[in-house]
Amino acid sequence: MHRLASARVETRGVTKKFHVVTGKALSRRAMLRGTGVALSLPWLDCMQPAFAAAATPPMRFVGVLNYLSFHTPNLFPEQAGADYTPSPYLESLRRRLDDITVISGLNHPGVRDGHASDKSFFTGAPGPGSPLFRNTVSLDQLAAERLGQETRYASLNLSTSPNHSCSWTANGVPVPPENSPARAFSRLFIDGTPAQRAAELARVKEGRSILDRVAAQAKRLERDVAAGDRQKLEQYLAGVRGLEQNLVREEGFAAEAKPDPGVPPIEDVDRKEDTARFKLLLDVARLALETDLTRIITVYFVGTSKTPSLPNATLNHHYLSHHGQDPEKLRHLATVERDALVAWGGFLDGLAAVRDGDARLLDRTINVVGAGMGNASSHDSTNLPVLVAGGRFVHGTHIAHDPASPPPLCNLWVQILGELGVAVDRFGTSDATTLPGLAVKSVSGDGA
Repeated sequence: MHRLASARVETRGVTKKFHVVTGKALSRRAMLRGTGVALSLPWLDCMQPAFAAAATPPMRFVGVLNYLSFHTPNLFPEQAGADYTPSPYLESLRRRLDDITVISGLNHPGVRDGHASDKSFFTGAPGPGSPLFRNTVSLDQLAAERLGQETRYASLNLSTSPNHSCSWTANGVPVPPENSPARAFSRLFIDGTPAQRAAELARVKEGRSILDRVAAQAKRLERDVAAGDRQKLEQYLAGVRGLEQNLVREEGFAAEAKPDPGVPPIEDVDRKEDTARFKLLLDVARLALETDLTRIITVYFVGTSKTPSLPNATLNHHYLSHHGQDPEKLRHLATVERDALVAWGGFLDGLAAVRDGDARLLDRTINVVGAGMGNASSHDSTNLPVLVAGGRFVHGTHIAHDPASPPPLCNLWVQILGELGVAVDRFGTSDATTLPGLAVKSVSGDGA
C-alpha cells in the first residue's frame, strides 16, 4: 500500500490540492507565493504524474564567452589525451576535471578580426571586423527557436556589460543582455509589477528574505513530499537565500570606498567588481536551470578591474591582456583569468550538487567556456581556448587539434545542437556533424 499525502500549492492564482508520492501530479509551473512575491519551484519527482510514461530528460546549454580570452600557455596542457598534467589554470578546476574536456587548436575559418571576433564566437560568421559585416544566428538562439516553447523563457542572455552581447538573432541583431544580477533575479523569481519587484529587492537589502514570505508554504510542501524531493527543495531554498546574501553584499561593496593599494594604478582606476558580478550572474543562471525557467543561457564576461584574489589592487584587464610577455603583467593577468575560471568551476560544482532525476543537473547541462581570440596580446584569432563540461560527453581529456589545419569550431556547435535535440546538417562554417575526439556516452552519466 502506497502512502498518500497532500499539499496545497498556488498555481497561476489558483490554490490546488495535490496527492504526493504515488498519484500526485504537481504542476510544473507551481510556485510558492507570499505577499508580492512568487518563487518558482525546482523540478521535483512528484511533478511527473504517477504511472505516466517517463519523458526523455531535457538537455540544457550554458555558453560562456570571455572577451579578453585566456593566456593559453597557462590553460592548455602540454600533453594530449587523458593522462595530461593539469596546467596552472586547470589546477584551479582539478576537482571537476573528470567532467571537463579541454579543446585546443580550433578556430573559425574566415575570422581573423581580433576583438571583433567575439561577434562570431557562437555564430561562425566570417569577417566580423568588416564594415559590411552582418552576423548570423548564434547557436543559443537557434536552439531557443526550436526548444524555447517548452520553458517560460526561451533563453537567458547575461553579460557583465550592458553593451556587450554574445547572443544573436536570426537577423544578425544582438540580443540585449542583462548585466545586473539583482534585476535578473527579480525578473526570474519575483512576481508582480516592476514597482513591486523593486520593493521586494529593497526588503532583501534590509535583511528581509523573500523566503520569509513563503516559509509556511515551503514547510508544508517539505513535510508532504517524498524524501528525495525534500532534499532538492532544501538545496534550492538554500541557494536562493545564499544568492540573496551575495546580492546584498555586492550592493554594499559598490557603495564602499576602495582601499588604497599603496602602489600606482596599472592604468585607469575602475571600481567595477566584474569578476564578482560574473559569479552572481552564474548563480542566477544555475537557479534558472534548476527551476526549469529556461534551458538555454549565455553569459559574457567582458573583463574586470577588480578581482577577488587581489582585493586591494586596481587592475585594467585589457591592458594586462596586451602583456607582450612582461612577467609582471602576466602575473596579474593570471590572477584575473584564474579567478574567472574559479567562478565557472563553482558554477559547475553547483550543477553537480543538484539531482535531476537519476543524474546530476551537470550531466543534463552542456557547458562551454571559450573566447574569440587565442592570443589577446597579438589579437590572433586562431588556436581558441575552449572548455566543454557536462552533458553526455566523455570527459577528462585534452583534445589537441593541429592549429594549422583544424576542423572548424562550428563542428562543435553542430554536435552540441544535436545533443540538445536540434538536429542540423550544417551551422556556420561547419563541414561535419561532430568534432573529432569528442565522444558521447551511451547512457547519461551519474556521479557526485
